[in-house]
Amino acid sequence: MKATFEKEALLLAITRSLGCVAEKMTSVIEGIFINTVGDDRCQVCAYDIEKGIKTEISAVVHDPGSLVINGAKLASIVKYMPAEVTLETGDNNIVTVASGRSKFQLHYLPGSEFPKIPEFMPERHFSLPQSMLRKIINQTAFAISNDETRPALTGLYIEINSDKIKAVACDGFRLAVREILTKTEIISKTGEEELYFIIPGKTITELLRLLEDKEEPIKFSLTRKHIIFSLKMKYGSEEKETIMFSRLVDANYIEYERFYPKECKTFVTVERDALEDALERASLVTEDRVQGQVKSAVKFNFTNGLLNVSAISINGKFFDEIPIEKTGADLVIGFPCKYLIEILRSTDQPVLKLSLTSALMSMVIEGESESGDSKFLYLALPVKMRE
Repeated sequence: MKATFEKEALLLAITRSLGCVAEKMTSVIEGIFINTVGDDRCQVCAYDIEKGIKTEISAVVHDPGSLVINGAKLASIVKYMPAEVTLETGDNNIVTVASGRSKFQLHYLPGSEFPKIPEFMPERHFSLPQSMLRKIINQTAFAISNDETRPALTGLYIEINSDKIKAVACDGFRLAVREILTKTEIISKTGEEELYFIIPGKTITELLRLLEDKEEPIKFSLTRKHIIFSLKMKYGSEEKETIMFSRLVDANYIEYERFYPKECKTFVTVERDALEDALERASLVTEDRVQGQVKSAVKFNFTNGLLNVSAISINGKFFDEIPIEKTGADLVIGFPCKYLIEILRSTDQPVLKLSLTSALMSMVIEGESESGDSKFLYLALPVKMRE
């Protein structure tokens, strides 16, 4: 194989593929697959059995062929090359990476050893603006669980119909729900008008790296076990289609609406920025890492017209007051400071509504856009406070 690439296009194709390279050093799936397609294109692909990504970029193909090469190492080399990059395979599984007068030689594996990419026949399709999907992920994905003993919680749960999309994530400490009214134009060969599926958290992380803050669509295609994402991306001077695919989480999601408190007794309106700033200050006390010391909680004391925020740990004490509007009973409740900060960072409304029942039941944090087409709801699980 011998092919010459525009430097920026090759570098982008490789770096965007790295997240789908196997994490463990196992055979050829630790590498990037590069394969010539005709006289003017090359396919760049990575596949770790659970998820994969592929795209085709322009190239001058001198000799057809394929190879599997360490993607991280190749990206580091291409990054510092002066101009166009040529890959040429030789004897003893050595590939020469050349640009101008600069040359590197690396070991490679034959492309024939790379695992076969699955062929999909999806029956359900829909699309969303990239900016919308990016926003939804940013406002929910932080609550995806890492607990492999509860597979359903290790992904982002999606509910979608013709005019609404809802995303849900839960890690046992927080529940994040984001809902947006939008036309999705579901196309289903089986006649389904509503779709439900769980995208693995690791796939969500890689997808977020690809999404841009623009209105151009990303297309979704679903089979029974897989999801395929298709979007246009810039590679050097050209725009090419990138396809990412992943297994879906094969589990039923929790009945998350059962966790919503039914009879709240305290209702609070607070400025988001003021509350976030107070929590950031409290974290200087609660989140300091001291060997052998359990991180302390931040305490909320809701009284008429004020929210008292305080924290005590081995590192010191903190106290602050925030003006609020409150109806209902006074209440003292505690939370892990870090979890609350992550929730507030994901909200996009200047004023938040808090609803509480008792010191042992979750606090509801919610808001809605002025147009009413977008709303969010978060549940934060409290911790038992010491007297």
